[in-house]
Parts: sequence; structure tokens; C-alpha cells
Amino acid sequence: MPNLRKTFATRVIDPIVWKRKRMPVGAQLKEFRAQQWDDAETVERRQADRLRGLLTHAVTRVPYYRERVTDLTPADIEADPWASLAAFPILEKEDVRHRLDDLTCDMGRGKMIERTGGSTGLPLVFYRDRYSQTASFASTQLFYDWAGVGRGERRVRIWGSPRDFAAQRSPAMRFLNFFHDRTLLDAFAMGEAQMREYIRFLNRRPPVSFEGYTTAIYNLAEFVDRRGLEVPTPRVVVVGGSTLHPHMREKIEAVFRAPVFDHYGSHEVGVTAAECDRHNGLHVFGETSFAELVDRNGRPTPVGELGELVVTQLWEYTMPFIRYRTGDQAVMSGRACDCGRAYPLLDHVAGRSNDCFVRADGGLVVPEIMTRLFGLVYNTGDVRSFQAIQESIDGITIRVALEPASDGLPQEVQEGIASRIRETMGAPCEIGFEFVDEIEPSPSGKHFYLISKVAREAASAGAAPGAAPPGSASPEREER
Repeated sequence: MPNLRKTFATRVIDPIVWKRKRMPVGAQLKEFRAQQWDDAETVERRQADRLRGLLTHAVTRVPYYRERVTDLTPADIEADPWASLAAFPILEKEDVRHRLDDLTCDMGRGKMIERTGGSTGLPLVFYRDRYSQTASFASTQLFYDWAGVGRGERRVRIWGSPRDFAAQRSPAMRFLNFFHDRTLLDAFAMGEAQMREYIRFLNRRPPVSFEGYTTAIYNLAEFVDRRGLEVPTPRVVVVGGSTLHPHMREKIEAVFRAPVFDHYGSHEVGVTAAECDRHNGLHVFGETSFAELVDRNGRPTPVGELGELVVTQLWEYTMPFIRYRTGDQAVMSGRACDCGRAYPLLDHVAGRSNDCFVRADGGLVVPEIMTRLFGLVYNTGDVRSFQAIQESIDGITIRVALEPASDGLPQEVQEGIASRIRETMGAPCEIGFEFVDEIEPSPSGKHFYLISKVAREAASAGAAPGAAPPGSASPEREER
């Protein structure tokens, strides 16, 4: 039955659905599969051609860019698309929120309204057309190719978007999910009873691909390990939505006895980067995306240094996302992957810049500090989950949910964690612990290890994440 179902899904249902939507996903996937093996020069030349078309369209037909980019002509873009791209302003979420109509140009490509999950509390509305949707579907399946998962093979996913769960209830989605053998589990329901039920479900019908939020799968792996439970071995575990730290990968692979494949994307610009089977970093898929890493002043950061990820979506003309600030931090690798694909590598994605601690000098402290302290340095086995909240520039609250059998987090562990955080913050800082029964995920279903109210307030006020807070010395003034 599974093979018949897969055959029917891929040879009958997919072609009918894609033809009805006028989205040639199959043909585009075939093209992407061939292009992935082109050399770096060919890939860059193809990117430059796509960039020329996109930027010329933006400055001639999109009101927002006609207003903001006045010094570039189509001839300038034709001559040097890369220098022209650098002249474009970074697109902020607030621009999308307040200038939606000015950023939109109806191209007759099936304009579709989309909404983000609002993981920061501020959902975003934007538009997408069927050309970019086609490229997104095809590139996503290509990433599954890299992980060794074919379309129609059994997939179980732990996710948490209310929008996604609402969509699953429609007769059409139930029909498609049955034949594509896809099951969605609720990342919001991760208490002990629910996790035991998820494990029973996995054992009843083992998936080929077990997928979901990094933190949700890691928490389930921790639960399995500590309770001494048995889980099936999928072919792969695919994670995303939050940072995959080394100790998390190690735990997931040990429990599920399967390789972990990380990927990065956002609802706005689609899946941007993913691991191949060599696990040397995340390939930025150059056929659909161009990624830049910049500092808080918008200047390029050197290879190997942490920077903010800015993405240009090369296929979207109805609402171009050009140099879009994702809000995430990443490090670009200088290595070439020995898989033979010439796409650049992100060494790793470090997490949201709005959810990094802000130091008194304006510097940022990424979430790895917390996951390292709790996951490695002070891992006593007592903590089920945690979340650090920067209430003010010199005040941090650490919320901790303990294991049911725990007698509490030892005082020396609390003091050790607090001491390491103060050292990293570079200034006196009040740190308090709050013990709770559960730490609820964000509205989008993601779990944030670190929340900075300081950074979020700065972002809401239009300041760059990491800009020196009021009353502190600016880094530029200190250097002089």
C-alpha cells in the first residue's frame, strides 16, 4: 500500500495539482537538479542575470524602490548588478508592514496573500506569486534530495503554526496528506503525556523522515533518553526553525540513530540554505537566493565572523524581497564543500539578532551562551527546559522548568551560570532565577532560549539590533 500510495501521489496527484495552479514544479525541479552541479563561475553568471532582471524591475515598476533608489538606472544595473545591489537599502520588516502596497506590483502571476506566524509577536502580511512559489517548492524538494528523502515517502513533522493546523482540517489537505503520507504533530503539546503518545505513534508507523522545530525534536530526544524509552530509526531527521547547536545534534543522532539535516529559511523568502550529506555547513541555494552578512551599520562582515543575514529572493517580482533583513545572525564559511556543489556555505546560523542579549557597550551576545551553559557546562540532568529574558540592559531573568524527579537546581550551579553570564555581558548585571512548571512556546510554536526585551524595543523603535542603548557610550566614540 505505501508504494501504491507514493506512486499515485507523485505520478497522478502532483501533476494534476501543479497544472491546475499553473506551477511547473516538476520541470523546475529537473532544472535545479541539473544546475546544482554547475561550476562556481556558471552559477555566479546565472545569479547575475537573475539579479539584473529583478533590480531593473524594482527600480522601474515598484513604487517603493522607485522612491528609495533614485541614483540607479537600468543601464547601471545592466553594467554591474552586484554593485547595484549594494546600493539598494536593506528592507526592514517595518517597511513591509507599513509600505505593503508600495512594495507590490501586480504582474499577473497569481498574487497570493501570505502571513508569518508572528514569533516575535508581530505577524507580517506580504504577497507571493506562483513563479516564486514554483521555485520554492522545487528547491525545497531538492533539499530533501540532499537528505535522501523522496516525495511521497512517509514524513512525520512536529510543528506549531496555528495556520498550518487549520489548513490540515480541510478535506483537500486531508486527501493530499493521506496520499503523500504526511502527518503533522503539535509542537505546542509537548507535555509528558503528549510526548509519550507521539512516541507510541512513531513506533506504530515509523517515518522515513522525522522533521520539525529543532527544539521540539531535541526536547523529545532528551525525554526519550531520560525515560529509557524506545523509538524507531528513521532514515533522516530534518530540523529547522531555530538554531541547531552541536550538543543538540549529538543528542538527536544518538537517540534516533539517524543523521540530522539542518536547514534555514523564513516564510518571507522561503528555504534559503540546507545541509547536504557531507554536513560541512548549509549551502545557500544560489538559484533562488542571494545571501549577505552585514554588521549593524549595514557593512559586509568578513568570512568567519558573525553577521546579520540579509537575503535577496531572486524569483519574486510581485513583491520583491531585496536585501531583506531576516533578523538572524550567521557566519559565512570560507570552505568549499567536497560534495561538488559550488553554492556558498553558511558555517552556522546563530539565531535571531532581536533575541541576542544587548551589552551596555552595544555589543550582542548570541543565544549559544545559554545553550552551552545549560546543555554542556552545567548539565546536571535537572533542567527540562529554560529561557533567559533580558528585562533591561543590566537585568536578566532565567526561567527554568525542572524535571519532575528533580530536587532543584543546586545553588552552586545557579551561581556558576550567573557568573559566566556577567562575564560575557562585560558589565555588572542582576541575574535572577524563576522556577516554573512549563515554558510555553511562542505564538508560532518555536521555543526561544533567549529573549531580549531591550533588542525588541529597539527594533520596534526603528533602531538597529545592537545599537548602543540610551545612556551608553557609542562604540564609534570609544574607538576615537
